[in-house]
Amino acid sequence: MDDSNDDKGGTVGPHSTGVSKISITAQNSSSISAPLILNSTVTGNINIANNYFTGPGAEVTGPGTEIIDTNTLITEYKKSLLSEYVYITEYTSRAGEQVLLNDRYTDPLIIQKHREKKERESEMRSRGERFFNTRETNQRNQNIRLDQLFGPENGSKKVAGKAVILQGDSGSGKSVTAQKIVLDWASGELYAGLFDVVFHLRCKELNGLSGEMSLLDLLDCSLTPNEIGQILKDIPQRILFIIDGFDELVLSGTKESLPPKPDIKSHSQAIVCSLLKGRMMRESFLLVTTRSTAVDKLEKFLKKPQCFVEIMGFSEKGVSEYFRKFFEDEEFSSQVYEQVKIHEMLYTACFIPVICWIICTIFKRKGKDGVVTSELTTTTSIFVDFVLTILKHHSSLNQHDELNLLRNLGQLAESGTPKRQVLFSRNNLPKAISDLPNIPFLCTFHQQERTYLKEMFGFLHLSFQEFFTALCYMLTDKAEAQLKVKELLESAGNGRHNEHLLPVIRFLFGLEQESEPFNPRRTFKVNIYRYSRTAGEMDQQSFREEHHGYIIHE
Repeated sequence: MDDSNDDKGGTVGPHSTGVSKISITAQNSSSISAPLILNSTVTGNINIANNYFTGPGAEVTGPGTEIIDTNTLITEYKKSLLSEYVYITEYTSRAGEQVLLNDRYTDPLIIQKHREKKERESEMRSRGERFFNTRETNQRNQNIRLDQLFGPENGSKKVAGKAVILQGDSGSGKSVTAQKIVLDWASGELYAGLFDVVFHLRCKELNGLSGEMSLLDLLDCSLTPNEIGQILKDIPQRILFIIDGFDELVLSGTKESLPPKPDIKSHSQAIVCSLLKGRMMRESFLLVTTRSTAVDKLEKFLKKPQCFVEIMGFSEKGVSEYFRKFFEDEEFSSQVYEQVKIHEMLYTACFIPVICWIICTIFKRKGKDGVVTSELTTTTSIFVDFVLTILKHHSSLNQHDELNLLRNLGQLAESGTPKRQVLFSRNNLPKAISDLPNIPFLCTFHQQERTYLKEMFGFLHLSFQEFFTALCYMLTDKAEAQLKVKELLESAGNGRHNEHLLPVIRFLFGLEQESEPFNPRRTFKVNIYRYSRTAGEMDQQSFREEHHGYIIHE
């Protein structure tokens, strides 16, 4: 203890007539509890250097870290989140172009159950309004809201999950939903009675971090590491960690020890795994978003009790609401919606939020005249835009691997389409796809087979399988492609039989017209072949006129 009369920082009385400075320092392997001062009056500033998490790697920063009330810290943290999360940056946003999240966000369809094979097949094979009606029938009374994610299932005696898996396919709105949860919590509109603090980690960003750091460093926000440490220490049971995009997290192949405490430094992936397993912050809650193809791996990491929910994109009502929100002009919105609804396949694909965004963005650029004159960008080009958007923003593959992925997806689609097969086992997958840790454009689930679970794969919808089947012909060797297309056209017989093949043919004609705009958007070259009257029974020009909706109008 240092008792010095030279410092004017504070006074201790009544036994002391001078001004004193009291300094207490703990030696190695020792600790100090707050000193008890009796029969004294203390004036001046009091600073306490503290360290909440003791153990290897623990550090005391100072001199003197001022203790601030936890509620004050949380209030300031919420203010910073409100300014950061209120906006969303869209795929085509340029510098300074931001959109209010609430001007775009539409409640997705979220269900708290595992869909069975029969349900999936009926949904995948239906189109248009029948598709949305089928989903509504299958999921009746299974829908849940965001505020119900951490409650027990309706009428269930199960313990509420400490960790919630939010599964969704490519472009289904997982990340936007995660941002909405953070914004609504900071606004006091969500989880006010359940969580005092919500922290948000994006796995895609974590992959770019190098070197060792602690969880306190990783939770990069308006709070200092010491302030975060104070919150984690005070209220661990009222903290929610949102880990967004687990399927994008690059995990080390070597076994790495997991840090048990928030102040211990390690690699970012090890810190996330420690959170997931409950090795660190076990009392806290987790919400983890992922594609279905990574659920198996996540389930092995994740602490229990767990809860599984699936985000299924938009309902029919959600599609209509999204169009209404996107366009400020209600009349314009209605015109676009009705025009899209005419195109059954395009309307079906609108259950995917990214598809809705692509359609609305294109129509907004064209303006009202584009709707009135029916100068529509067609189904094929929308599907192409969707594929390119997912590859650019939600895939870590290089350009060569992207092309191989498209080829292999095309082969898988083409193997099932002629025989009306929409679900595949892992053995059906080309090895190049099967070996990928994350497969864009495919969803997976486990089908109960007597006493075991069978892993099944499928495209997002039958229409995407048909698109990739057509793309397969465009990316195949010329001689083989000509032979396959001839067989396809002969099998369809000008639409007189095998009608299930007609959408593939329509996509083929659409892709033929798409060849020029397709090329500049990718650096790899796509070989396009002309299929004029490949089969004698099929008159290409008459087919064009009948199915012009799949061909781009420039």
